Formats: sequence, structure tokens, C-alpha cells
Amino acid sequence: MGAIIWPLLIYWLAMFIASYMIVEFGQDFFYDEVTPRAGLKVGLGSFLLAALLTWLRPSYDTMFTSDLPWTVLQAIVWFAVFTLIYQFHPQHALAIGTVALLLIPGVATMGVQSLMTPTPTLAPARTLQHRPAVRRSLAPASVPPAKPAAAAETK
Repeated sequence: MGAIIWPLLIYWLAMFIASYMIVEFGQDFFYDEVTPRAGLKVGLGSFLLAALLTWLRPSYDTMFTSDLPWTVLQAIVWFAVFTLIYQFHPQHALAIGTVALLLIPGVATMGVQSLMTPTPTLAPARTLQHRPAVRRSLAPASVPPAKPAAAAETK
């Protein structure tokens, strides 16, 4: 259950922030006013996009290769959200939705993966080995005494 709820909440947060900035600045730039109740519209639209991202889990390494049909499905959904919910004109929704689709889902997926992947426990690089303390003199050893038999022969 947590494997679905946490990614959904992370995606929803990322999508809400990005969508709110896009709607606020985009509509003010294109139409000189923001549609009424923009916060509620952004909440609904970002939840739909977050649910789609939670289901598909797009990443930059597969979005444009093996998962291209799913990317096309995402593009259609993003266009519909930007046109019907955020109330952009179709040509503006196509342009803004495409740019947002290329930038936001991959970054949001990187965030989800970094937060949801457990950190592996690393083995220590080397164990700390304590060598026994030196308990003898560090001075050079004296010359051993000569054998008594060898000393008697030389006399």
C-alpha cells in the first residue's frame, strides 16, 4: 500500500507546484488574467497527472525508447488536462503541455526513486585491526654472549 501512496503523494506535490506555476504565469502571460478558482483546478488536474505518473513511472531512459506508446498516451492526457481543466487555448495547451511533459515527469520520477529506494547497508571497507602493543625495548639487542667452549679453545 505504501508503495503506491507515497509515490502518488510525491508526484502530486511535484505536479501541483509545477502546474500552479504554469497556470498562474501562463494564463497571466497569454490572457492577462487567471481563470477563477485556479487552485482547485490545479489540484484536480495535478492529481490526475500524478495518478497517471504513479501508474506509468516514466523515466528519461525509457520514455522515448521502449515506453514510447505510453509517452504518447501521456501527451494526450496532458493536452486534455491543460485544455479542459486548466482552460488554455488548444494551441497553447499543446505547446505548454508538451514542454511540461518533456521536463516534469522525468525529474519527478528521479525524486520518487531517490526517496523510495532503500539505502543499501555497506560493508566496512576494512576492519580495524589493533596490533598488540610493543612490550620490549626498542633499542637494538646486545650481542649475545660467546659460548664458553669456543672461548676456551681460543686461549
